[in-house]
Amino acid sequence: MAAWTLGLGGLALLYLVSDLVFRWMGVGALAHGPRDGPLVSLTFDDGPDPATTPRLLALLEQAGVRATFFVLGERADRYPELMEAIRRGGHEIASHGGAHRPLLLFFPPFEWQQIAYQPGGLPYYRPPHGLHTPFTRLFAALSGKRVALWDLESRDWTGADPAALTERMLEYAAPGSVILLHEGREATLRLLPGLIEGLHRSGYRLVPMGAQKLAPLGFKAGLARALQGLDERYDRAHGIRHCRRHRTGLFRCAKTAYNGPPLKGIAPGTPGLELHFDSRKVAAMSPLAILRALREDLRAAAGLVERDPEIALVFARTGLVEGARELLGFEVAELAPQDRFFATLALRFFEWLYRDPRYPKKRSPGVKLVYARREAFLARYRKPTEP
Repeated sequence: MAAWTLGLGGLALLYLVSDLVFRWMGVGALAHGPRDGPLVSLTFDDGPDPATTPRLLALLEQAGVRATFFVLGERADRYPELMEAIRRGGHEIASHGGAHRPLLLFFPPFEWQQIAYQPGGLPYYRPPHGLHTPFTRLFAALSGKRVALWDLESRDWTGADPAALTERMLEYAAPGSVILLHEGREATLRLLPGLIEGLHRSGYRLVPMGAQKLAPLGFKAGLARALQGLDERYDRAHGIRHCRRHRTGLFRCAKTAYNGPPLKGIAPGTPGLELHFDSRKVAAMSPLAILRALREDLRAAAGLVERDPEIALVFARTGLVEGARELLGFEVAELAPQDRFFATLALRFFEWLYRDPRYPKKRSPGVKLVYARREAFLARYRKPTEP
């Protein structure tokens, strides 16, 4: 009995680790494209669906957008005319498996049948719910397929307000993003026009997934993918959003009570605008592109400050101290030892996680507070008034 219990426990642990590493982290999967370009892909799971696919295709055609459809075998066989309509629209087709019965994926014979289904088109396979077993990657390789996941989930299946879902996706879309949406959902049809318009307005170009130069996620990219949920929860808790919603927008900001080192004329608790770097974007951009984006972001931050008379200063905890002082006109103050320790620890982690190997490895000297008082910041970065 003890041997059986130990064996079953070991098997359960193997399944759990496989799902955590290959689904949650996505290690080895295709999940996003290059982070230094304008491309984003829309993907649709669970179709075709006679109630929504024709309307979905009409919306995409009206917007001039081509997408990738991960279809189910049992639905594709039932609705061949919808499959043909997807192809005629110039969209890509890939496999979502034979059927959407994720619990049966835990049985290897069924999972093999699931993965072996090939609707034509891209040799990609997206497991239902992204679920993985210890056999998923092996079976996919034997079937000549690559596992294709995503890096931004629409949550269109939750019943949440479509406008709120759209707002969230536009906030967290990034260069190279692969966005997961679903067929058979009225919410998807309602949010799609606003999502497409917002992505275009943010400087993105929408292409099918196969048009991006996708590369399998390594360990660090997988870890960054796994931590996205924590980033979102932190942002929600602190009211953090991008100062400038654009594919090159580097600052996330929030109005908050200042609690840093003592500054002359700034009492503790004074409202300020705190800036945070979007490390994922910064890591993929050249130094010149970063400098250009910073100027635009600071102008956008000045607009936020100008519209809110309570904000008395703009500040950030950063290792880019000399650049902030010499190039951007910020003042510098030392952080308290405890704040400096934890801020530097976080900085070192993000430097390791997001460092682009194309650029030489250079550690920042440590974290300090950089700040600008309201009047000085607006004088430098307020947009000129139109004559």
